[in-house]
Amino acid sequence: MDDREEPVTVSGVVDAAWERITTWLQSHTPVTAATLRPPAPADDIHAVQDTAGRPFPDDLLVWWRLMDGVDDEADYRTAFTLPGVYMPLSVARVREEWASLSAYPDQDCCRPDGHHRRAAGDATFGYCTALLPVCRAVDGAVLALDLRPGPDHGCVMDWMAQASAHHTSWTSIGGMLTDTAERLDRHTTPTTPPRPGEPTVRDDGALTWT
Repeated sequence: MDDREEPVTVSGVVDAAWERITTWLQSHTPVTAATLRPPAPADDIHAVQDTAGRPFPDDLLVWWRLMDGVDDEADYRTAFTLPGVYMPLSVARVREEWASLSAYPDQDCCRPDGHHRRAAGDATFGYCTALLPVCRAVDGAVLALDLRPGPDHGCVMDWMAQASAHHTSWTSIGGMLTDTAERLDRHTTPTTPPRPGEPTVRDDGALTWT
């Protein structure tokens, strides 16, 4: 009998992290759990892939098949957010945000032939067309997947107008969700002010991050 452990797949990582996150939300902050939308329509996923014109990492596609973000206009006060208070966008909104931000590509990175002068993970000042916005903060900052070639392909970048794009500590969507799940699992009712990056539950019952 072969008792070796089964290899961990991309789907397994995302499924496990997302189950931990949603279980925690339902237990500790049902008002925020209620803002999560059902799985993204396949037509919306195909549409944003066609618009962006490049393949997406498997872990992003797995995540979208589990949820379709939140309504970042209607639910922003109680919406589910990732560390840094970034709301996951619906797939339709990802398409809109990418089209809007990519209208003025970073001339120092984006070449007319669709290639890029800088590799995945490298900072850019303007908006690189190979960055796919997947989460958005109220102040307009976005978390974007870096789809440029290179060893850091698929890493998560944060970008804000006039502040440039920078590599976060997350090397992938799966890593971002796993880190979020671990932070939530460590949450306890604080007896002292929470440290930066820790989750808290507000008086209105919504999740937020310090």
